Amino acid sequence: MLRLHCVALTVVLSAGCGSVGNGHQPDAPPAPDASTRGTIHVTVLDPSGTGAPAVGANVVFIDPGGTLVKRVATDSAGKADADVLPGASVTSVARINNVYQLQTVLAVKPGDDLVLGVKSSDFTSLGTFTVNYPAFASAANYEVAGPCGVLFISPPVAGGTPPTTATFTMSASCKVDPMELIVAPTDANFVPIAAIGKTGVPFVAGGSTTVTGSYQGVRSFTASYMNINPIVTSMSLSRTVPDTFGISSSLSVASPIPNQAINLTGGVSGSNARLISRFTTATRSFQDVRQNLSGTAATYGLDATANLLPWIDQPTIDLANRKLIIPLDTTGTSNAKPDLFRVSASYRRTDMNNVTTTFTWTIFAPEPGDIPLPALPPEAGDVLPTTTDTVGTVSAIMVEIDTVANYDAIRKDLNAAVTLYSGARPPATTVRSSSSPLQLR
Repeated sequence: MLRLHCVALTVVLSAGCGSVGNGHQPDAPPAPDASTRGTIHVTVLDPSGTGAPAVGANVVFIDPGGTLVKRVATDSAGKADADVLPGASVTSVARINNVYQLQTVLAVKPGDDLVLGVKSSDFTSLGTFTVNYPAFASAANYEVAGPCGVLFISPPVAGGTPPTTATFTMSASCKVDPMELIVAPTDANFVPIAAIGKTGVPFVAGGSTTVTGSYQGVRSFTASYMNINPIVTSMSLSRTVPDTFGISSSLSVASPIPNQAINLTGGVSGSNARLISRFTTATRSFQDVRQNLSGTAATYGLDATANLLPWIDQPTIDLANRKLIIPLDTTGTSNAKPDLFRVSASYRRTDMNNVTTTFTWTIFAPEPGDIPLPALPPEAGDVLPTTTDTVGTVSAIMVEIDTVANYDAIRKDLNAAVTLYSGARPPATTVRSSSSPLQLR
């Protein structure tokens, strides 16, 4: 019996101590003079997520202070442009049937070439690949980790012997070539009891490889956390090898003490390990510290207060004043500035013909705080919230990335940045995020 378990991460994204580190993107435009007007270019993507241009979408450019610069419809390539002052905002309004998608980027600068919209992941199948591995005498099952997730291999019949071969499907969204493969025999509860791996395996559709050598014992791992403030009511640690799609072990702790140790046993070794430390408050605000380290490392240390960003309590929409209210709490945090802040809000209205229209508005900013909604002109559509609208979910996230200099370096395509740095293989050693409470609706 084969069961496929893929790990998907959602960082309800956004962003501390200002970012430092190498790997900064080199193409951020130079800072213009605050009084110099210049051109920014915008490409709007279709709300369906295909990546196709949104033709005829409204784009609104507003100077700092709220002066409308231009409202224009995108051309056949989904493009629009305007001359603005540094610190302006740009908002796109695209529609599919009775659903409006609004995207706003704040603090833009002349010279920007922005992409507004999301392109969904490409889940096209690239073919299958088979892994053969040696038998382990006491194995009740096997876990086989490939680039797209973990296969759980069980005996074909109760009490039988699990097979020593596994075939997975590679998709475009998670392809790694060459790839690392890890095999872990487990007990009846799928707890690893040993491991073996192979690196540098080329992917060939319909191909195969054989993992050879001797199984190694599982690894014990200890994480030591310091300066945890009592605002943290629970925390957890997960360790996956070789990345977030790999073999995972985790443990949760209620009411952690200021200096808390978490011991994981049954973990495996690989070239890399991905740690996710999650801290949660009584109001269900939460923060993640994601960090890469050697797959053979046995210990890890983290100063919570020095690394945590401000907490985000539940955001709301002030419908009367058309303003997003973002409550922040710096208790037990570094109060560092993030690289990215994102807030998403939805609301809906039903007309006299009982037709309901839904609006989703995502706003990106360089730092967290209350945000007045841009005063869009009537020509952009009847999209601004009213006091009779029904509010849906409102969520916010801030993100700080050690390989990103600042907001300017990722402003070109902030949706893509969110996807990249919240994914299983971010091009960064450390990614810190702070998110508002999850809303169950």
